[in-house]
Amino acid sequence: MTLADPNAGPPRSLARDALIAFAQRQPATQADVDHVMRSLAAHEHWLVPAAFAARAWGQTQFEQTIAFPQAGPNPNLNVFSDVDAATLAEGQPLGHYGGPIDGVRLLRALDPSLEALIVNPASPREHQWFVASGGFEIAAGWAGAIAVERALAERGNGPAPAAELRAHKFHLLLDKVAQGVAQVQLPDIDGNMAVCFTATDRVAEYVSSLPPTVRHLPDFAPIDGLQLFDLMRSIGLAGLVINAGSDDQTALTGEDITEIISSATVG
Repeated sequence: MTLADPNAGPPRSLARDALIAFAQRQPATQADVDHVMRSLAAHEHWLVPAAFAARAWGQTQFEQTIAFPQAGPNPNLNVFSDVDAATLAEGQPLGHYGGPIDGVRLLRALDPSLEALIVNPASPREHQWFVASGGFEIAAGWAGAIAVERALAERGNGPAPAAELRAHKFHLLLDKVAQGVAQVQLPDIDGNMAVCFTATDRVAEYVSSLPPTVRHLPDFAPIDGLQLFDLMRSIGLAGLVINAGSDDQTALTGEDITEIISSATVG
């Protein structure tokens, strides 16, 4: 195995830390699985087969490259979270690898021609992760959540990140008692607002923040981004709160929603 830049990249992978923490959970919960998937999607230093990168994105140049012995056909996509994990696979017939690749890009590129995504295949079991092809849609959803959250965090005073918001599938907060879209108010916005969440861990965080006596009242429905914003316009709400109660809570105004819908029409 040869490494183009042995000192490149972070010395320790947060994705691998999440896998180790998961292995120590007995028994593991859905929240633990969510933490791993969020960590994998947010990880920015994946090493992937160069042949896969060329096929998926047309990418042939990398900041880091690793040359394993020539690879044969493989229905699985083997990836490494960091150079240390890749080093453990020395001598295995895996072919050329390159990176760093962002987790959002990686998880969105999983396709039906693959049987599974395998993380750190040569590492100890507690450093590994396996996603069968049946879970690729879920993995892509986590990638979309990270993409939306990043875009909103980087928005500043600019326009709402319309393309990312329209493309994502959200979790819309419903009111079981009223049998409709739950509505809240924010002190700096005039009118009622709907609430949605980018991912299941944000949903769980919100529910756990409620008083125990009312945690049974909210319900949630998956909804595509464009459908969500069309719904906001049709029921005449003042805006939308994304990830209510989280550190990254964001409010979109009615003007933002109109712009998001209009940009879809223009596109």
